[in-house]
Amino acid sequence: MELTETLALPIGTVALVIIFAIIPFILGIFVNIFTKFRKAFRITGRVVSILLAIFIAVGYSVGIAYSIEIPIDAWPFYIYACCFCGLTMGFLPLSTFYFTTCKKSKKRRACYLAISFIAFSLIFSGYVVLYNRAYGKIAYQTERLELSIKDFYTDHPEADKNSEINVLASFFDGGEWLTANMSVYRDSVVLKTIEHNYIGNGKSKTDSCYRNDLPLNLVQDIIDEIIYYKPEVEYSQSADVCIHPSVTIELADNKNAKMVKLYLPDLDGFHPNAQRLAKKINNLIEDSKIDPTKGCRND
Repeated sequence: MELTETLALPIGTVALVIIFAIIPFILGIFVNIFTKFRKAFRITGRVVSILLAIFIAVGYSVGIAYSIEIPIDAWPFYIYACCFCGLTMGFLPLSTFYFTTCKKSKKRRACYLAISFIAFSLIFSGYVVLYNRAYGKIAYQTERLELSIKDFYTDHPEADKNSEINVLASFFDGGEWLTANMSVYRDSVVLKTIEHNYIGNGKSKTDSCYRNDLPLNLVQDIIDEIIYYKPEVEYSQSADVCIHPSVTIELADNKNAKMVKLYLPDLDGFHPNAQRLAKKINNLIEDSKIDPTKGCRND
């Protein structure tokens, strides 16, 4: 499994900025410990904090406009908002040094420091979203369709028409794929699964499972998430060469004659709601070795 750009960018940036916060924090500790050199450490801390704040503000705002070639289809509103977030993130080293050296109780200083980091985390999260939206050339999105229930039984004639609800989930993860069919009745749930594993030379191994002891409350929770699921879209600068796991989920409501179909691709790097839904279904299938939230591999 490889770290996708969506995860690597925020993790690397947060680690870098936290380092920038540690430097003024250490200088602030020195101010409190070394009383003979308090003035020297205070001046040094202020200068270093200001320089770090300028570095962060320029790197995450002004640098965007001049170091990156803005694509024609970029949204100016998101670019300006992204620059604003970059400018405001510069407060972190300043607040870190100030609250470490200010004449307040330890509890109050710790509280203010925690608030500073929480505020930074929120602003940075907005920055990442705005940056990807403004400069993202590739859109990773899921789909939700409402179709005729006849389409479901035309594509899946083996499904049980006597049940109240049928849920068919198809997991794909490179050389492994799995289909799970849940037939929901008033007092029970029947699960049938077929798992295929590619073993090479054009051959695959097939395992099947049957069980009728699934908890109704967990299955109902999954049904509700499928019905009320809203499509998600994420933007990225570039695509990787990894194979991302994906899931196709179809729900046939026999009572109301409705069908909901979800296409949920790229689950390991994008779409947190779709990832959670796929994980819930996978957790009900105990015999499956497929994890739909982990993938991004080169097969």
